[in-house]
Amino acid sequence: MPVNETLDSQPLTMKRNKPDVYLPEQVYDLSQWLMFPMNYAIGGLCNLQPNESVWNEGYNKARELRGSAKPVEIIAREILEQQDIAYEEEDLVRLYDSLPSVDAESDLVGRSWQGKVLRTNASVLDIAEWLLIRPLSLLGLNWGKRYRNANVGDPLLVRWKDEAFFPVPAWGNVGMTNIEWRDDSTATMNYDHQPWKDYFKMLSNDDGKMVLLGVWTHKHIAGGWFTLTFDAELPTS
Repeated sequence: MPVNETLDSQPLTMKRNKPDVYLPEQVYDLSQWLMFPMNYAIGGLCNLQPNESVWNEGYNKARELRGSAKPVEIIAREILEQQDIAYEEEDLVRLYDSLPSVDAESDLVGRSWQGKVLRTNASVLDIAEWLLIRPLSLLGLNWGKRYRNANVGDPLLVRWKDEAFFPVPAWGNVGMTNIEWRDDSTATMNYDHQPWKDYFKMLSNDDGKMVLLGVWTHKHIAGGWFTLTFDAELPTS
């Protein structure tokens, strides 16, 4: 199926004889309007996080960050090993600043990804991790993202036991572009209807296994950290 510059009108395709759902453009627009109160509340929670975010201070890397003082190489290894630990946000920002940028067109577009939340015990994404992601994983449900082209993407792609894939359109459509923040231009996922962005850096690309470090932001306030792992087996278009 060709990748178009608009949302595909074909709602259901079969990949490897497995259901793979694509929603029409109107569903994304309608859904984000219906879910506006919830989305507004999600953004508001970022202002209530218990720790002051260092992500947006100074709009650059001028401030020295220490966190736990752990070397960023060790932090990266802990993340890649998927250790179930809580990270200090300053450590994650230090790691982000040390990583190479990625390009929206060549690294994000046309790919689907498996997601994993990085806990800080002080972010909005931690709430989703404990209340939704972990309980639903017991039922075989996991989450990721799908970027079909530069202007069309699913910010939340749910899969069930690798047998079915379907988007959740509550936040509307997203587009992918390069944006400069903290002195670097890097691939960024922009929500069409929310004041949110996801910034990405290359955490690892060893042996063809691409892993991105991502941070979800509300008006540049870091609302949570996560990784995306490229999975060539997941359908994209």
